[in-house]
Amino acid sequence: MSKDAPDILFFPPALSVAAPIAAAALEWFFDLRLLQPPGGRLTSLGIVLILLAGGLAISGTRAFRKSETNIDPRQPALVLVRTGPYQFTRNPMYLGMITLNLGLTFVFLLDWGLFTTPLLALALHFGVVLREEAYLTDKFGTPYSDYLKQTRRWL
Repeated sequence: MSKDAPDILFFPPALSVAAPIAAAALEWFFDLRLLQPPGGRLTSLGIVLILLAGGLAISGTRAFRKSETNIDPRQPALVLVRTGPYQFTRNPMYLGMITLNLGLTFVFLLDWGLFTTPLLALALHFGVVLREEAYLTDKFGTPYSDYLKQTRRWL
């Protein structure tokens, strides 16, 4: 890992995969029966959330590629990206990961997803986002500080 990179505690895609897998495993062993049977409104909401998550991930990735900067948060930020979804939220890809987890929770009726989703959000916030913000503030200075004031962290 390069020294010119945020000191993140977790690799975000790994968290995004681990959260629904943990929810499914816990569901297998300890079915809480909190969510309604399939075919209901939760399934439809879950599908909408999954599509929204995909849109956030794709648009965030495109903005990074267009700006020619690294997508992997373990690598150096080459430029400050403020286009695409980054005009509205500073963390669209991470927001997409959280939204995906919630969508999967509803589509597959993973009661434990009601617990893994907030845990995922907390891990991303404290283990990744706050550390990236410190790194980007040091790296880009005033332009990034201005961006912090102008754009919400999440929604």
